[in-house]
Amino acid sequence: MKTLIRLAWEALFLSEGPYAEMHDDSNPMLHGLVLVVLIALAVALAGLVGTALEWATTPNTHEVQQIVLDGIQKIPWYRELQGDPEFRETFRQQYELWWRMFPALLGAPNIAQAAMNTILMSLGLGFVWLLYGVVAHLCARLMGGQGNLGQTLGCTALAIAPQLLNLVTFLPYVAVGGVVGAWTLLCRYVALKTCHRLTWNRALAATLLPYVAFLVLASFIACLGGAAATLIFGGGTSQ
Repeated sequence: MKTLIRLAWEALFLSEGPYAEMHDDSNPMLHGLVLVVLIALAVALAGLVGTALEWATTPNTHEVQQIVLDGIQKIPWYRELQGDPEFRETFRQQYELWWRMFPALLGAPNIAQAAMNTILMSLGLGFVWLLYGVVAHLCARLMGGQGNLGQTLGCTALAIAPQLLNLVTFLPYVAVGGVVGAWTLLCRYVALKTCHRLTWNRALAATLLPYVAFLVLASFIACLGGAAATLIFGGGTSQ
């Protein structure tokens, strides 16, 4: 466990050493999976703590709702219409509906969702790691790479190390932004270059080709979905 944490920390700084060590590991795929789960759980728990602190420092929504309602009821147009029972009932329903939607629209802290993220992030990060690792392995082999699939998955697991930057989300209202994605891309480049002993240009191609493949696949699916919708709804309209 300590070794995996050390490797992840060193990999974060784009050093080839930890990737080479993972490449020579006795079971890089299994240890890569363990590392991905550990990082996902750590980040999700940090997010849960941050959400809880945000919730604790956020004004009570029901109190704010009542204060706003008291203010509206003092407005002349409301006083003129409040004698109409139908208006009062419609206004009450619409007002309560708005306040059920309002916190979510503004990104109000949701502890239940943050707790669910501890599971969803592990599954999501694991799926992305596996999918990218397999496609990147095929691309690296096409570029003349020498590593096997287990070694590729072990090294690309280390490339998830930039997710550790999200640990700062335990601080309320703090977000990392897109720096994690860019840093992960750089780590994947070092991972594939080291694992497959590729030249810089071949390693760059192997790193980027999976993104291109995913983009082409997504575009194809979108076009296919659009064509299917046109056939279904267009055909129904013509009839």
